[in-house]
Amino acid sequence: MRLPRITEALPFLALLRFGQCLLEERIISFEPLGSNNGTQLRLTQAPIIIADDDFVGVGIAAESLASDLAQITDQKRDVKKLDASQGFETAIQGAETAIIAGSSNSSIIRHLVSTGSLNISDIAGKWETFKSTPVKNPLPGVKQALVIAGSDKRGTIYGIYTLSEQAGQSPYHWFADVPAKKHSEIYALPKTSIQGEPTVKYRGLFINDEEPALNTWWSRAHNASRYPLDSEFYAHVFDLLLRLKANYLWPAMWRSVTPAPGNIFFTDDPKNQQLAEDYGIVISTAHHEPMQRATNEWDDKVSGPWDWSKNEKNMTEFMEEGIRRAGNNESYFTVGLRGLGDEAVANPQNAIPVLKEVFEVQRQIIKKYHGTEDAVPQVWALYKEVAAYYDAGLDPPEDITLLFPDDNWGNVYRLPTGAEVDRKGGTGVYFHFEYVGLPRSYKWSNTNSIPKTFKELSHAYLRGANQIWIVNVGDLKPMELPLNFAMEMAWDISKFSFESIPDYLTEYATREFGEEHAKEIAGLLLEYSHLVSMRRYELVTPETYSTLNYREAETLIKRWEDASSKSKKLYSQISKELKPAFYQLVHYPIASGALYHKVQAGISTNYRFALERRNSANLIAQQVLDDFEASYDLIEEWDAMLDGKWANMMSQAYFDAVEEPKRWAGPSRNIVANLSYVQLRENMQFSLGSLGIRAEGSLSAVSQGRWAESVDNSMPTTVFAPVLPPLDPYGPSSRFVDLFMRGDHRIPLSWSLDPIEVDWLSVNPLNGSLSREKGPDTRLSFSVTDWSRVPKDFNDTIKVGIRSTPASYPYFDQIHVPIRNFVLPPDVPKSTFPETDGIISIEAPHVTSNSSSSNGVSFVPIPHLGSRTQSGCIALRPFDVARSSLESSTSAAASYSFYLFAPAPSISATVLINSGLDTDPKLKMRYSLTIDDVPANFTRVLGDYIKHPNAGDIPPEWMGQVADNVWTKKVEFKGPFGKGSHTLVWRVNSPEVYLEKIILDLGRGPSGNPSGSGTSWGSSSLRASYLGPEETFRT
Repeated sequence: MRLPRITEALPFLALLRFGQCLLEERIISFEPLGSNNGTQLRLTQAPIIIADDDFVGVGIAAESLASDLAQITDQKRDVKKLDASQGFETAIQGAETAIIAGSSNSSIIRHLVSTGSLNISDIAGKWETFKSTPVKNPLPGVKQALVIAGSDKRGTIYGIYTLSEQAGQSPYHWFADVPAKKHSEIYALPKTSIQGEPTVKYRGLFINDEEPALNTWWSRAHNASRYPLDSEFYAHVFDLLLRLKANYLWPAMWRSVTPAPGNIFFTDDPKNQQLAEDYGIVISTAHHEPMQRATNEWDDKVSGPWDWSKNEKNMTEFMEEGIRRAGNNESYFTVGLRGLGDEAVANPQNAIPVLKEVFEVQRQIIKKYHGTEDAVPQVWALYKEVAAYYDAGLDPPEDITLLFPDDNWGNVYRLPTGAEVDRKGGTGVYFHFEYVGLPRSYKWSNTNSIPKTFKELSHAYLRGANQIWIVNVGDLKPMELPLNFAMEMAWDISKFSFESIPDYLTEYATREFGEEHAKEIAGLLLEYSHLVSMRRYELVTPETYSTLNYREAETLIKRWEDASSKSKKLYSQISKELKPAFYQLVHYPIASGALYHKVQAGISTNYRFALERRNSANLIAQQVLDDFEASYDLIEEWDAMLDGKWANMMSQAYFDAVEEPKRWAGPSRNIVANLSYVQLRENMQFSLGSLGIRAEGSLSAVSQGRWAESVDNSMPTTVFAPVLPPLDPYGPSSRFVDLFMRGDHRIPLSWSLDPIEVDWLSVNPLNGSLSREKGPDTRLSFSVTDWSRVPKDFNDTIKVGIRSTPASYPYFDQIHVPIRNFVLPPDVPKSTFPETDGIISIEAPHVTSNSSSSNGVSFVPIPHLGSRTQSGCIALRPFDVARSSLESSTSAAASYSFYLFAPAPSISATVLINSGLDTDPKLKMRYSLTIDDVPANFTRVLGDYIKHPNAGDIPPEWMGQVADNVWTKKVEFKGPFGKGSHTLVWRVNSPEVYLEKIILDLGRGPSGNPSGSGTSWGSSSLRASYLGPEETFRT
């Protein structure tokens, strides 16, 4: 946390409680700064003074500040608007202290400057900058004042809202019902603070895809089936934007036929546009809405087709009306042309000549109303197919901002290079926190990784795309956290790094919920961010996470349940007034996410259990239904909260099972499907017996679901025997076996293990019983108690006999436990990864050695980023140096030592790279992975882009892998590779390549045995899973 620099009374610094803000300089405290003979600048009851000739927005902010401080201190105060024509000599009487706020051209700030009380030369002419400073005797009757002077309208407003936030009012006081933090006293710190200019000039949000949640919520709140998003609604949006130090809006524009035509900011309420001007919000329109017109305003039955080649006159008049109607309100005009429904223009084969004409016509309209073609800001969004037009040479005038989009999935498509950085109009980024479209819509909840957001937006900053950042927030709720994070970055990115993300989340939690539980809440939010980074909810199906291999689904569900349990405990502990905010911002996302994953994994588990003929398949089916119902209980709790204030805001359905038709669209109602049941009163075929055995990672129990005594041996089973993955010193410390009832549930079963032939193999428990009352399943744990007691190079399978009664035929089977005690030689390098189970899994930050280039470029750990690791990623830094010199970037190397216990004819590597796109056409991402002394062999991360009719130009991997949040690359190494130590060497050509994990498959077959032989030798040892095996042992 960065503390303010206070030069006076330093001994008292540690004792102060400062105003709460997110990683920014503090300007207030809640305790006096030592003893200074009554000259402390106390704001507790201070009136707020502004000039009546200042901007309307300054007055709105001042009134908000008065209301905020009244909630915080329980002390009401007035906003005094001074009339300069009356003079300032007798304006205030008897005010010991005051808060004076004004823009640099307001009469009150000019007065303070003219009297020598204030110097604003350090903010003059700057964009959206403010200065706060204590001033003595600023006005007659005022002994001291905290003066907030803004370089312009919004600079002043941001200064006012900064004071409000630090005093205890969250930006989400309305949109997330965060209550004001109570303080009996508020003091201004004796210091001068200057904040601004912002990192990004225009920063804001896009309200999009408003059905069914936002529109339904707002209409219900007004007891109507359809109620427009009017000035009452937008007043709350504008308030939030300004408190987040944002200034830019693409208003809601979702098309609808129930009723038609959908949302139209400019006409749904004629007061909307003027209200934006009053508040100080810059209005623009979405990427396919030109010249300040909502496409919902176009009626093809009246105006004809939206086709420039056929209907230029009507389309020109349509666009001209948008510019006329906007008047002199602060606007950012979207130029160019797309189809009405987020589609390409009509006759796309002629798009470039058409767009050249459109640009010329639009520029002439702007000149007609504003004097010159470049008199007002203009933006061209290179969204989807439009990017291809730009790449093909369509270059608009220099003053038009180029807005580079992401791919709708949080991967920025392109960033400026060369002369693009120096364009007069600059460049910006359009980024998605929600999306409707291919390969599948994600609308229900926040599934955005904070570290991934930082990665992509920090690249935009480092590459110079800093004119506009616009984020698509869907219904706005529940995107509070990523929106807050993005706007904080856009205001001052210097406060942020990958390392500071936990600090940021702690500050965020402190602001919203106080200090008591802030670290716990921050930990939950970081864990949630990591969990959702694996895959967005709508793309998680019963088949996503393996319920068979690497304990993948089981481990994931435990993490979700642990997070949900912690959240529930905190929810019970926090004060009553904080509960609504905590429910919205923390508990509902985590608890609902846990239940969603439990349902999906439960359906998969239920199906496998049914194939195994387990009695507990029926219990799992019921648990799935219970979790499905519990998910809706959370929604009903949401709807009832605060007397229904947010009812229907979470009405987007999300449980689905139907792939076609319209696979990309969201479900219209929640469903759960494909549950399986077994006949509980029926016994298993007598030759198999009613006790089932499922060894970890084994399909033997499934294989026994179909049986023919004439060819299948049992008592004990042979071909379909329960065989565990191996136990060795470098793999998991234990393996498990599930014993389960697969017969008449009315008949309890007893079971026991035969004596084990070695004393260093531990099994727990050794005997027990199963019944419908006590439970139809039990789990056995197998482990080696002390590896030093296992003979060196032991490589054999221990067979553990198991018996059960009652049984129609004497029940006997054997559990196969492979044990391998290969020992590493003492000279193996530190941080070496020995093979285990035929694989090696390496998290990228755990390098054995790291070599730098001659000018200091090297791989550094990137904490918190990554969906397949716990330790993060690695990438080249310094960023600019790595980009500027291909020799520097490609000569840096990260090396990983690994050890083979037997020769390997070949090795197959799976490389997991954090998803991202080729943002520089001249520096497309490449990587090299080699073994030992083989020279670097660079290959593209992504293939040459292909045209997709609905997604624009995309890499060939995109449709199949973008939802994975990693690019999966395969590298084949031809050996032979001898027994002993080897080195894996990783290189890249760009700092935008982030390595998460490397998995080596040694081709030792399903058994993973280094000494194996036979038909399986050379086949894969890597088992199927979504996330891949967790990192294996390293020395």
